[in-house]
Amino acid sequence: MTDEQKIAIKAKNDSTISHKGYRVNGWLPILETPALRPLNEIKGRMAVMNAMLNIAFNAPVHIIKNWIESHALTEFLSDSERIILSKSNNELTDFDTGSLHWYLESLWALMWATKMIDDLEAEEPVGDNMASLLPNLQKGDNNKKIDSILGLRQELEIYEMLDYYYRLHWYCVDERLNGRQAVLREGLVYERRKSLEWVCNRANDWDNVEMGT
Repeated sequence: MTDEQKIAIKAKNDSTISHKGYRVNGWLPILETPALRPLNEIKGRMAVMNAMLNIAFNAPVHIIKNWIESHALTEFLSDSERIILSKSNNELTDFDTGSLHWYLESLWALMWATKMIDDLEAEEPVGDNMASLLPNLQKGDNNKKIDSILGLRQELEIYEMLDYYYRLHWYCVDERLNGRQAVLREGLVYERRKSLEWVCNRANDWDNVEMGT
């Protein structure tokens, strides 16, 4: 990917954001050339996140841990997720469950990157069809729905979406820092950007994705 392509994407996204009525920062740089993670690693992260999400909705931690282990997914767990799985439900903190609840938005972005859904509009929450597209652990599903994912979107398409969410994230943060209320939900934008950053940058693990604006 050339710098000329990146500059063109920046200009396109700035124009889109401006036309939607959000502020843009022309001084924000172009992003680094992506190095997409392998599909198997992305599918592993998706499966783990889908499983861990159940804990936010009061699923017994030991059952989720057993499901992850039985499907040979432990290598895809982050350090923070391993800590959560070492606890009982009574030991979980509000931060634990709150963080897992945000996986809805993070996972939705990965579903877009793997072509499970068509759109990733920042103004729209996750779709009502999300649960039907993913393994239902409560009903005893295996991981077939994620295992059957065949590929990723093109690198340029993923980069363009990451660039878009990077610039939206700046808008949300700047509104908050200046005592204004952003039209968009900052948490939604943050979590989706985090997933796309993780897909595009192999250097950082899930717990340490660089999210500066």
